[in-house]
Amino acid sequence: MLPKVVMSVLTYRLTATIWKEPEGYVARCSELGVASAGDSSRDTLANLKEATELYLGNMMLTAGLIPIKPFLQVFS
Repeated sequence: MLPKVVMSVLTYRLTATIWKEPEGYVARCSELGVASAGDSSRDTLANLKEATELYLGNMMLTAGLIPIKPFLQVFS
């Protein structure tokens, strides 16, 4: 008999802070310390989402878990 696989879904609310710099926009998720940049606020938020997904995926792999995408649906 195969072992049961138990999956649980965790929900967290993450905050994105976006500000304008002379070279473009910067975004930071203060809860995780992940940051990213881009040419527009929309691009910067998309880049932050991708960076956060990679960060969380790496954390899961380090813990011996298999990451399942998508991690993030929205940033508030």
